[in-house]
Amino acid sequence: MNDSLNSLIPKSSFTGLESVAHLATGGESPMLRSHLASMQQFMLDKSLGEPGRELQAAVMESARQQCATLFKVPAQDLTFLSSATEGINVVCYGLDWQRGDNVVVADVEFPSDILPWTKLRDLGVEIRIVKHNQWIIDEQEILAQVDHRTKVVALSQVSMFTGQHMDIPLLSREIRSAGALFLLDATHAAGVVPVDASLADIMVSSCYKWLLGTHGTAVFYWNRERLSSLSPPFIGWASVASSGGWQSPLEFSLHESADRFLAANPSYVSLYILDNALKHILELGENTIHAHSLALGKILWQGLDAMGLEMMTPEPEHRRAGNTCYMVAEVEALRAALEKRGVLVWGAYGRFGRVRVSAHVQNDIEDVDRFLGAMEDWLKFNR
Repeated sequence: MNDSLNSLIPKSSFTGLESVAHLATGGESPMLRSHLASMQQFMLDKSLGEPGRELQAAVMESARQQCATLFKVPAQDLTFLSSATEGINVVCYGLDWQRGDNVVVADVEFPSDILPWTKLRDLGVEIRIVKHNQWIIDEQEILAQVDHRTKVVALSQVSMFTGQHMDIPLLSREIRSAGALFLLDATHAAGVVPVDASLADIMVSSCYKWLLGTHGTAVFYWNRERLSSLSPPFIGWASVASSGGWQSPLEFSLHESADRFLAANPSYVSLYILDNALKHILELGENTIHAHSLALGKILWQGLDAMGLEMMTPEPEHRRAGNTCYMVAEVEALRAALEKRGVLVWGAYGRFGRVRVSAHVQNDIEDVDRFLGAMEDWLKFNR
């Protein structure tokens, strides 16, 4: 068997995969069993008083260094916020907006990549939405919406809705040439395809999907050279490098690093889990994971297409990542039927008729064949 069709991390290394084909990483990744030891270590460290806080901070620094390697940026330009949504709102509220400015987004983005900008309409900021054409977002149509008043272009490297993988080097080059800022959501890219955060001015990424982490922490990258003027909209004790204490409580200086955007304690337990997860991701290597997901995704795409289904994800490899998305009329009925067959997919956006199947490190050709067989059986009675 082609090695790229075998799982990269054995199913036995995860919790709950004994009898299921878990093809739902685009929504929630399964938990590594080794995370139990990470959580136990957090509990032990937290119980040690002040020395324990120092141990927690050391784990945070380890996770930061690993993120710097994965995202190819300096560690001091990275911090950990509560969610990717928080990171997007930091940019929304941290820039100096003027009436007549505009923001460019795509219509098939995750809601949190669009909704924060709506608060700016009261300031006279225009939100320009690029619409898909047969589920495809054309980079040239995005760039056509960018003009001298464009403040931010906010896009995902990989669409959570369609699975399309955008041409980030092209977008970065042209957006910067136009004088705009590029906010990159890497949530559906990080951990499954290479991500170069330096191509963005701000990058955010959730950690509970392809990075094999959990909720409560997200990666936030701040390109200081390009965006030194970004002001933290929230300030707390963790934001400052020094303060005047009780003698001069109004005197303080912000961190020079991205920690200026961290107002309080991060979710340390989430960082213990992330630190462990990143060791697995980096040990495997992003190119190996990418090739694995593409190989399984190709079989998924071709199998679903052969069933006559409407495919949302582009077929060319350079346009795909880990998600394969398609349309059916009764998403929730299908999801439930697949679950009875021991196959997990994601149908949370069922009111739009979209199904998302995700291939990651735990998956193998047996998972794919099991899904395609169950899908074909379901279609016999649900056309």
